[in-house]
Amino acid sequence: MKNFIKQHFTHLLVLLVLASCSSGKKMLEQGDYYNAVVKSVEKLRKNPENKKSRQTLRQAYPLAQEFYLSNIRNLKSSNHPFVWTETVYSYNKLNALYEEIQRSPAAKQVIPSPANYYQNLSEAKNKAADEQYQAGLSSLNLNTRESAKKAYFHFLDADAFVPNYKDVHAKIDQAKYAATLKVIVDQVAVPSRTYKESGEQFHNLVADFLRKLEMNEFVRFYSYTQARKEGLTNPDQIIKMQFDDFIVGETHTLQQVREVKSDTIKVGEVTLDDGTKKAAMGVVKADMKVNRMEIISKGVLSLEIVKGQTDSRILLENFAGEFVWFNEWGTYNGDKRALSKNDLSIVKNTQIAPPPPKQMFLEFTKPIYTRLTNRLKEFYRNY
Repeated sequence: MKNFIKQHFTHLLVLLVLASCSSGKKMLEQGDYYNAVVKSVEKLRKNPENKKSRQTLRQAYPLAQEFYLSNIRNLKSSNHPFVWTETVYSYNKLNALYEEIQRSPAAKQVIPSPANYYQNLSEAKNKAADEQYQAGLSSLNLNTRESAKKAYFHFLDADAFVPNYKDVHAKIDQAKYAATLKVIVDQVAVPSRTYKESGEQFHNLVADFLRKLEMNEFVRFYSYTQARKEGLTNPDQIIKMQFDDFIVGETHTLQQVREVKSDTIKVGEVTLDDGTKKAAMGVVKADMKVNRMEIISKGVLSLEIVKGQTDSRILLENFAGEFVWFNEWGTYNGDKRALSKNDLSIVKNTQIAPPPPKQMFLEFTKPIYTRLTNRLKEFYRNY
């Protein structure tokens, strides 16, 4: 049995090796000359005498070379808007093949003089940088946010081709600013000294959230102070948030008297005919008096988003929140065994003081914060 397993494993291994060796050939047959070269060189690094990989490399390299050189010639005679950008791509591929072969002695035996195109690439990169730079200028001159976004990426590409090309860094900043939706956030203070501190804590949480929301690189939120400091006089939008209505400390005191009982309590024993004893189960009862104090805090936050120039409304929504604090305590008369675990807990409780109003204000704002931030995230997702 062991011998059979060993033979079976060896057979599978041979099949895998053969399939692996033929992968470069398959790529060649499918016209994927670049990967046919890469795969063949990889195999020759592991097995320099591999005849199939040598043959595949010998056929694939000149075909890959001609493919990319032909692509470059065709680009130069075409009306493609980014001739040099695409040309850089082709020269990069050719140079990558050169490097692959150079790092394999066996591959160099098959292709003794692989061609490199680094000088051609350098010239193409300069032209591609100018190509992207000019495209950026054209887009920027259209004076729209969307065109400024395109300009921003064109300038980034120009800088990638030739670092510090002309004044590209200044253009990147200019395009980024023009593409960015600038939003002033107006969080109206809570009209109460008692809850001023709690209101500020809520506002700070919202401000922290908006800073994180700026992960969308084309949206920025400003306070009025920041806007004045940076000279922003024409925001694209203004967010207005305020608590239109809130109540903290609405108190309700309730009292309930109820009978509780249990029929699973052992009340004695009985003797059976055979002399054995069995527990006698019976019903025990008690009267519970439960006191409950509820303190309700609730409010509504309005969210309005308007256009900065016209003050016309884009969005108006309200977000409600509520927090109910309660305390229960009580007494009983009767058999304690009739009380459930919850009843026993209530009996052990005593009347306690509620949280301070500032804390209850923050508690009812928690669901408001969740709904508000989810809505803002959704609203600014596509900007």
